[in-house]
Amino acid sequence: MRLIGHLKNEASAKTLADYLVSLDIRNLIEPDGTDWAVWIYSEDQIEAGQKALAGYLQNPADNKYRVARQSAALAEERMRREKARFESRTHTREQIWTSTSLGPVTLALIIISAVVTLLASLTLPFSVQDWVCISQYTGRGLPEVRQGEIWRLITPIFLHFGILHIVFNMLMLRDMGTLVELRQSPRTLIVLVLVLGVGSNLGQYYYAGGGFGGMSGVLYGLLGYIWLRGQCDPSSGLRLSPTTLGMMLIWFVLCLLNVIPNVANACHAVGLVMGMLIGAAPMLNRASR
Repeated sequence: MRLIGHLKNEASAKTLADYLVSLDIRNLIEPDGTDWAVWIYSEDQIEAGQKALAGYLQNPADNKYRVARQSAALAEERMRREKARFESRTHTREQIWTSTSLGPVTLALIIISAVVTLLASLTLPFSVQDWVCISQYTGRGLPEVRQGEIWRLITPIFLHFGILHIVFNMLMLRDMGTLVELRQSPRTLIVLVLVLGVGSNLGQYYYAGGGFGGMSGVLYGLLGYIWLRGQCDPSSGLRLSPTTLGMMLIWFVLCLLNVIPNVANACHAVGLVMGMLIGAAPMLNRASR
């Protein structure tokens, strides 16, 4: 950055700065004693900046400077409005956690999970687990689903075993589910939950049989989706904190190594891989062209 000269007052300096911007010359103005200094960022633009300054000093009343100032004012106002609209739609992770509201789909998923888990813990004339889980019979290949009980492909995600299981899962769902809803849309979250839920449930069923439950496959899918989509498409506004990412991946490894037993590891693995593939879709599409 190099100093190209001084002007007597701030108004003149701002007028020249706006004109330089209209010429695509990056510049900086700042007070320097009783005058205002004009700096040019790029060495390649020093000569053009000096020429523009000389022309302004020779005829500061030229109409082109007034037009440049008006154009700059309009651009600043447009940027201010766009920033305000962006900030009204954007929520940081901290704002999501401290907010008293949840995304409607996220809230519905939490309520359904709580109700199904509560009913499964009660003594009822029928078994909730038998009604929501995928068949125990792996050898015949989804017999209930073949008979029309298609809900079993997704409903295991709502069943949890124990208070710690559901509390941990719902806290993570509140975080990642609301993030997707606020940054993208409720419809996006619905589609992701259905695709990730069915995919991870089938993976666990064919790997180890039925009788499992929990939102973990969906959560690892959302983790992979947010992680990769944020990397491949920064404009999506999806970001994972290093703490969340690290904690979830450490938990994944501990479960896989059976340090934490009785976990549907295939659900976790299939959900994570599916989420990463969906999240990386924009990059994969660009690479294939």
